[in-house]
Amino acid sequence: MLINPIFLPGMTLDVRPVTLTSRYERISGIAEAVLSDSPIESGDVLIVASVSGRNDVPVEMALWARERGISVIALTSMAYSQAVASRHASGHRLYEIADFVLDLMCPEGDAVLELAGLPVKTGAISTVTGITIMHAVISETLRLLVERGMTPPVFMSGNRDGGDAYNQALLAQYRTQIHYM
Repeated sequence: MLINPIFLPGMTLDVRPVTLTSRYERISGIAEAVLSDSPIESGDVLIVASVSGRNDVPVEMALWARERGISVIALTSMAYSQAVASRHASGHRLYEIADFVLDLMCPEGDAVLELAGLPVKTGAISTVTGITIMHAVISETLRLLVERGMTPPVFMSGNRDGGDAYNQALLAQYRTQIHYM
């Protein structure tokens, strides 16, 4: 069992100008182009993260996966998603397509701090809640695998003594299965 991230071009914050990420996630067809070239297949699980869950790319990723027998877990904010209309042609939001929903528990707009003199809220919380939720999911998955007698491949901190050698051994063993290398 391995976890392989699927990075969509233009969807990460290293894109300049950063506002392109919002425009790209609203373009229909990107999800299919990326997923059709990935090794994901029926029986796998796809975790789709979208705070609002309203835009084309996350909705199309979920639809594409479901059509192929791939289970979909949505990492989204129910409060946010239910407060906004879908931008996808189907009218669906991510949570409506997913098999399971992990709720980010953040409000519409993903900001919680009001500052006097500032017309909008600040202090987004989805990153903190999302990372916390995903670390919990990964840790619980590892616990269940160990409980079943498996030894899942987990990287060690490269800053621990022996960490680099340990990680290189894992990479050598699983290189053909790690698709983002």
